[in-house]
Amino acid sequence: MSEIIAYKDQNNEYFDFEIENSKPVRAKSEDALNIMRHDMAHVLAEAVISIFPNAKPTIGPFIKNGFYYDFDMDSALSDDDINKIEEKIKEILNEGREFNKKVVSKDEALNLFKENKYKLELINNLDNAAEITLYEQKNFTDLCKGPHHKSTKEYEAHVKITSVSGAYWRGISTNKMLQRVYATAWYSEKELNKYLKNLEEAKERNHRRLGTDMGLFLLTDLSAGNVFWKAKGLTLYQNIEKYIRSEQRKLNYFEVKTPELVSNELWIKSGHWDNFKENMFTSETDNKTFALKPMNCPCHIVLFNSQLITYKDLPLRYSEFGKCHRYEPSGALNGLFRVRGFTQDDAHIFCTAEQIYDVCNETTQLIERVYKKFGFEKIKYNISTRPEKSIGSQENWDNAESQLKKVLSDNGKDFNILDGEGAFYGPKIEFTLEDSLGREWQCGTIQIDFNLPDRLGAKYKDKDDKNQVPIMIHRAVVGSLERFIAIILENTNGWLPLFITPVQLAILPVSEKFVEHCQKINEELKGLRCSFID
Repeated sequence: MSEIIAYKDQNNEYFDFEIENSKPVRAKSEDALNIMRHDMAHVLAEAVISIFPNAKPTIGPFIKNGFYYDFDMDSALSDDDINKIEEKIKEILNEGREFNKKVVSKDEALNLFKENKYKLELINNLDNAAEITLYEQKNFTDLCKGPHHKSTKEYEAHVKITSVSGAYWRGISTNKMLQRVYATAWYSEKELNKYLKNLEEAKERNHRRLGTDMGLFLLTDLSAGNVFWKAKGLTLYQNIEKYIRSEQRKLNYFEVKTPELVSNELWIKSGHWDNFKENMFTSETDNKTFALKPMNCPCHIVLFNSQLITYKDLPLRYSEFGKCHRYEPSGALNGLFRVRGFTQDDAHIFCTAEQIYDVCNETTQLIERVYKKFGFEKIKYNISTRPEKSIGSQENWDNAESQLKKVLSDNGKDFNILDGEGAFYGPKIEFTLEDSLGREWQCGTIQIDFNLPDRLGAKYKDKDDKNQVPIMIHRAVVGSLERFIAIILENTNGWLPLFITPVQLAILPVSEKFVEHCQKINEELKGLRCSFID
């Protein structure tokens, strides 16, 4: 059995020592690859500061398929600079580097990093009595909790810088813009080349190009972050909506439609005004403040509250292809992936605690069916559990979490527990798709909510004719339809499934004498989405 190089806890965090309920990370495993990429982030930092001594390294984590490091530098990195950095990385790896852990006091750390204001900020955020860990290598020392391999000689590392972009320090737009160097690292050159080929393939499959070439949609600064759907694109959009609607009807969903413009009175009651106002589009009308809804859930509770509901009506399933609007900075907009106006395939299911299992079980199976229909077979499942700050009784949380685990177990699914990462109002299941290029997309959600129904006064009559507060389950299958269309386009490279493609059949006469006959065929095929090309 291979050597243990670290440990991983239930939150998928890595440690260089064993803790309760942790699992060993063995050499050359998928987890070890993440740690190797963390090693390479430190190697990248050493390479950069050896070439650019005035550069200030800030933070450099591993990410899916690679890693990055942010630097404060005097000038933008050129292609020639990138080549020099890559050559330096190769030189460092040929020499080999050992990663030595060192524990220091806060004062020692402050003195060591006194020339780097970014590291000082991180250190000053720690308790005065905190033990601070560093990792030292030949020409670089970093503030880091690890873990790392003992040495780069324990593996082969094939590294390639993939891009350079701007990134605000700590993600705050009022902070200084840094240079973020993205890179990837693999154990073999074959794996590296395969990944780089996939990156090139992803560029070719860019949904913005496909959408233009296929005549699906238009994106313009006349309405930044919103989509102009062309006829073919709208057909695609409607076919996806039609299929999901048909699956929901089998499960007794009531499809509803709620207003896009809603008084801030509702958003104040729901708490969104205090916590989400900066992301909402507002309007003043008749001396009242209104907002375009950023989500559908409060509106569904308004509908629930408009009628007398008894335990016999539960579970009550409201669904809506609801148009939502959220402000996104212009720099964050990204085709259909990141927009300001989007349609959410939302549902809110009102139920009792005893009904959580059945509701979540049928919903999980619904989500699975939809994904497989669209050609997605690889799905990952995460359950996020109670955070430190939360509402609701421990009994309710324990019951809800156990029901979510049982649902996935009973359906034969492996899943990760993200301990403490649930919303303050309830645990959730997240469904993440893997596309044909190995990229992951979090789409579906089953979110249990102990808070909003009570906050907005939702009640139902129990068997004893007493008022009770229902549990609400937020449910999205694909999430934003716009984003899901982008995912499908890139997953299929435009070769869409027949049941949703805007054009199912094209008729092309090969000469003038066949035109009349082809026109007759076109008329007979009106039941299909047929295109006649004369």
